[in-house]
Order: sequence, then C-alpha cells, then structure tokens
Amino acid sequence: MTDLPTRRGFLALTGTGAAASLAGCSQLESMTQSDDSGEDAVTVTVSPNQEDIASLNDEFQSGNLTRQEAMAKQRKLVEQAGSEFADSASDRDFTIADSEPQFGLFRVTGSDEAIMDALRNGDVDGIYPGDQYEVFVQQQKQRQAMREQQQQQQQQQEQDAGNETNSSDGGNQTAAGNETEN
Repeated sequence: MTDLPTRRGFLALTGTGAAASLAGCSQLESMTQSDDSGEDAVTVTVSPNQEDIASLNDEFQSGNLTRQEAMAKQRKLVEQAGSEFADSASDRDFTIADSEPQFGLFRVTGSDEAIMDALRNGDVDGIYPGDQYEVFVQQQKQRQAMREQQQQQQQQQEQDAGNETNSSDGGNQTAAGNETEN
C-alpha cells in the first residue's frame, strides 16, 4: 500500500509529458496561418520514445525499480532525447537558438515548414510561442529543485526512522524491565 502514492506520482510525471505533447498540437493552426517570414523563434519540446517510457513504467509497477531509480532513468531518457534532437538539428532547415536538453526544451528559429515537419515526424512533441521558453525552463528548474528537496527529506526521514528504531528498541527494553520490576 505504501507504493500507491509513489506510483501515482510517477504516473502523474509521465502523464505531464504526454499532456505537454498534446498541448503542442493546438499550436499547429496558428503556426500554419502565420503571415511572417518564419524567422521568429518558437519553443519546441522533445521527449523520450513512448515505448521506452512504457517499459520504464512496467519496471516500476512490477517493483523492479524504486521511485527514485525510475525518475532518474526517466530524466536520463529525456536528456538523451534532447541530445539526439540537438545533434540532428544541423540536418534540418532550422537552428537552435537556446537549449536545455536535460529538460527536452529548445528555442528554435527557421522555416515554419521545417519545424512543422519535425512535429509531423515525431521529432518534436510540442510547439509553443518563443517567449514561453524561459517560463518552461524556470518551471522545470523549480520541479527539479522540489524533487531534490523531497528526496533529501525522504532520506532524512528514513535516517530518522532508523535512529528512532534503534533508540526505541533500547527504550522498550528499559520500559519492559521497569514493568517487570513493578
């Protein structure tokens, strides 16, 4: 029963990525109706292959991975997808102006057609206005800081629980001895 909240947390985290990729589809119409030259920067998101995420989720659900291990693997998958996208950008008709591959976030400039092709091919999960890049990066950094803080708190609680167990065992022996004496 103690795994239930952690599973929900993990599923919520992976669901966030899926929601972000679906939200990018709403930007398709506004980008295709653009009247400008197409040189304005846009923010794009990339994420790991859904099969890799599903496999990771299966490992977590079966108990082969702890929550921390699953989240660490997911972060590595996101970073790998971001690095692969950055490496392949030179082969496309757009350039990366800013990047945070560890979060799968990029601000790109180039032709609308090349950016839309990347979305259609599945290389990009979402397209957002360029000014959203900084907002997304800040959100990801805040989430990362919160995760790290939660991990530290959990480790501290585990250490405290271990210390209390050791201390309470000694206290229980003394208390039991007192009860015997009465």
